[in-house]
Amino acid sequence: MGLILNNINVSMMDSKGWLSADALIAFLVLIILITSFINIISIRIDTVNTIEEASEARALGENIAQQIETTHSNGPGYYTIYRTPRTIFHEYYYVHFNSSGLYIFVNGKTSYSHLSLMRVTGSDYLRDLQVTMKPDTTYNITSTKDTLKNTWIVVKEV
Repeated sequence: MGLILNNINVSMMDSKGWLSADALIAFLVLIILITSFINIISIRIDTVNTIEEASEARALGENIAQQIETTHSNGPGYYTIYRTPRTIFHEYYYVHFNSSGLYIFVNGKTSYSHLSLMRVTGSDYLRDLQVTMKPDTTYNITSTKDTLKNTWIVVKEV
């Protein structure tokens, strides 16, 4: 590379030390090409980061859904403790779920994980029909029955 640049530098100047028009045009084309490559690389890196963020959100959603499904399938009295991670790819997030599914909101995007049809609540009174989980928090996921013998999943912050 150095040999090519040395050759260009030598051929760019005339006998008086002035740059020729061909040399200036070649230099401008080289600058435009380098700038274009840097721009393309930057866009590709942003795309990779977005995909990684989405895959981490999806993996977290599937993990939480699995914990809820396991608790539900083991019946009343079974519980598990789950701690949410601090961030998803260095971004703040929150998890919101109800009987129809689990949604993770991160950086303006939403990830969905399916839950079997079940009753979920965030209180012992079995009134709240949706739960919001925050980052870096420990939760107790418990299976219980109400007075009508309906099974509920209760998710409470510990």
